[in-house]
Amino acid sequence: MVIDNEFGGVIFHEACGHGLESHAVARKASIFADKLGEYVASPLVTAYDDGTIPNAWGSLNIDDEGMATQRNLLIENGILKGYLIDKLGGRKMNMDPTGSGRRESYKYAPTSRMNNTFIAAGQSTPEEIIANTELGIFAKYMDGGSVNPTTSDYNFSVSEGYMIRNGKIAEPIKGAAIIGKGIDTLKKIDMVGNNLGLGVGMCGASSGTVPVTVGQPMIRVSELTIGGRGGNS
Repeated sequence: MVIDNEFGGVIFHEACGHGLESHAVARKASIFADKLGEYVASPLVTAYDDGTIPNAWGSLNIDDEGMATQRNLLIENGILKGYLIDKLGGRKMNMDPTGSGRRESYKYAPTSRMNNTFIAAGQSTPEEIIANTELGIFAKYMDGGSVNPTTSDYNFSVSEGYMIRNGKIAEPIKGAAIIGKGIDTLKKIDMVGNNLGLGVGMCGASSGTVPVTVGQPMIRVSELTIGGRGGNS
């Protein structure tokens, strides 16, 4: 499975990013709890949440608890390096807040949330990734889905997808859905593109709906379960 850049990063946001928020980690309700310093992804994967990117959709000067936002390294070369921590989560976990306390408005209590979350660019060109894939599916655009942060199980529909045959993009497909477990998907990433792109969206959670950015370069996952109905469109 080859997943394109920009909004393709919604899979990392949903299936992994929410599991790195301290309100889940502190309660041991995340598959990433107690895994700092361990491999949770392919060595090709480095990921950040950065609230300081100028003019980005999810950027803030300060979070909703008065902390300056910062560039938070989440995963480095496959190793889990950090969580997204609000003040309450920091007290529970005995760790420093990361400027990640967010809320929609005064009607909500702040909690740990993402800002601009993305997988960093790699070394491969998009052309190399396609050319090195003998048989697969190219997900050009992702659509909605669901995720269980406790287990990182997810499913997402592909709104625009194509077959890859002999290293070339072939016929379009319809009705495809990607089914997997976030922590397994991260470990099966075997190519990372150099074309990092960011997409904007809104994220809803217990502290309301806030603007966020998701992103990634083109990535290739060596193995994924594909569901849905068949047929060409």
